[in-house]
Amino acid sequence: MLKLSLSLRTTMCLLFLFVSFNSGGMLKMASAQRTWCIANPLTNISALLGNLDFACSHVDCQLIQQGGSCFYPNTPIHHASFAMNLYFQVMGRHSSHCDFRGSGLISLTDPSYESCSFHSEGDLAEAPPSATWCVAKPGSGEYILQQNINYACNYVDCSPTHDGGSCFNPTTLINHASFAMNLYYQTSAKNTASCDFRNSGLVVVNDPSAGDCTYESIRYVRYL
Repeated sequence: MLKLSLSLRTTMCLLFLFVSFNSGGMLKMASAQRTWCIANPLTNISALLGNLDFACSHVDCQLIQQGGSCFYPNTPIHHASFAMNLYFQVMGRHSSHCDFRGSGLISLTDPSYESCSFHSEGDLAEAPPSATWCVAKPGSGEYILQQNINYACNYVDCSPTHDGGSCFNPTTLINHASFAMNLYYQTSAKNTASCDFRNSGLVVVNDPSAGDCTYESIRYVRYL
């Protein structure tokens, strides 16, 4: 009787787990995806400052003021990204709230660094796109960005970021690094680790391409 009771109990537990899994219960528990909003590395300074002013008129941007934990690096793309993300979170994480006239990117990777925390309340309000790209964290320093360029360009063609190339402008390290990092990520079968770059890379679900500059996206098909 004891063996029968244990067997029945085990069977019931397994049945419960099976039903929970197939009904989405366990999947929901296992899923802890969060999303953030950052500025596109291709965005010009005037647009970044416009995004910063708009977002800070709706959210508290005290942390990017001098003395705040997110003041450094004191760059328009970092400050704009921090403010844009706060706005995106407060508004409920809809794709439209990270658009900013086409200058926002939704990140699946946490942009936080050191003592600066980028807040996230959870996943996108709607289903995210399936395609992904890799860009540099807005808070990345010049040294790490240059190191990323040097490393990635050993493996991929970075000529579009050279003078006269379609991705030369804006002539910022974060744009040139992001282009190289993305191309490396794409040619590495979009393995998440290939967008890490010593914790300075972000996987995003919006195409960063703008104007004549194209950030490649390679689709991989798995054959069973």
